[in-house]
Amino acid sequence: MAGLDLLIIVVYALTLVYVARQALGEMEDWATVQLDRDGLKEELTRADLQGKVNINVGLKPRYGFEPITDLALSISNGSPAPIYVDWDRSSLTNFQGRSRRVIRITPSMNLDLSRPQVFSVIAPGKSLSERIVAEDMLKRTPEGILQVAAPLVDLGAARGLPDDGKLEFSLRLLLLLVEQERQVDDDVTTHAVLCRFIVRRIPWNHDIPWLRR
Repeated sequence: MAGLDLLIIVVYALTLVYVARQALGEMEDWATVQLDRDGLKEELTRADLQGKVNINVGLKPRYGFEPITDLALSISNGSPAPIYVDWDRSSLTNFQGRSRRVIRITPSMNLDLSRPQVFSVIAPGKSLSERIVAEDMLKRTPEGILQVAAPLVDLGAARGLPDDGKLEFSLRLLLLLVEQERQVDDDVTTHAVLCRFIVRRIPWNHDIPWLRR
């Protein structure tokens, strides 16, 4: 009986080792995409917009090595004056630094890209939330509707990054502030605000300190 008990224990231990090895083998690295908030704060301070404009982008805590098809952008106006967003003079760059015009996603997406986009206005104390893409990502269907046909960035490019490596893409927003009591063109102040995004590969064992490579 003692020999049989020992055999059972050995088989059980080997089974646990096998299951653990299989589970570890299925674990994968992942990616993070983070807005460079320190850099954005510097941009807003330089433009004298700190406390007047708040910019957020909806990002997940972690990603697979997958394409990102759009950005969820939120802009809040904390100033006493209206703020206008000039989409046509705003741009998105990819990992290679290629700049493309920002296109605001609309419910119908029945857009004529040869025509200027309408500015979005943010009243004092209000916020604007939009989903945006780059112009070259869009393709028209036979029905004339624009659809997203390519990724904004493909996080698959981060799969081979070293542990201390990173990739970057960016959003350049063109904002116009209008003086509250003036209506002449000379009283419109234009600000270009750069939002940088940092992409990193996170090893699968990042949260298991004793297994880190």
